[in-house]
Amino acid sequence: MEATDEKVYEKKKAFVEEVSLIFEQQGHSRISGQILGWLHVCKPPEQSFSDLVEHLNVSKASISNMTRLLMQAGFIEKVRMPGERQTYFKLVDHAWCKVMERHLENMKKLRDISAKYLAELNAERETEIDRLNEMHDFYDFVTENFPESIEAYKKSCRSNGQQ
Repeated sequence: MEATDEKVYEKKKAFVEEVSLIFEQQGHSRISGQILGWLHVCKPPEQSFSDLVEHLNVSKASISNMTRLLMQAGFIEKVRMPGERQTYFKLVDHAWCKVMERHLENMKKLRDISAKYLAELNAERETEIDRLNEMHDFYDFVTENFPESIEAYKKSCRSNGQQ
């Protein structure tokens, strides 16, 4: 590996490490953050199971478990390469936007659940509902305003030639 290539590789590894630490702080697996980080900066964008094990220095079992979780979360997908027997992984196109849209759907569910129980518990007068009210107000605000951000982002992607 040339010195320039080695410097670039080290920067990629540093990026992967920082992403993984943020994932870990959010309660996710550090390894899932490593995989996700690597798939953002690797060449080619499709990486085999062996590639992930080699570049991330983690066990095969961890790669297997975390790729499955990342696929379920909608971040990555399996792809087949012509003439290859191995499975490859790559980021889903517009993964962040799709994941945030799913989060938004869950926020709508939490808004609706909190509204339902606010009404029921408020009628009872036996429950302190300030925290539940705050929860409802937050999710009501987010579900009202966040879709505009997602749509603005999608529009900016289309205007920049991204689909």
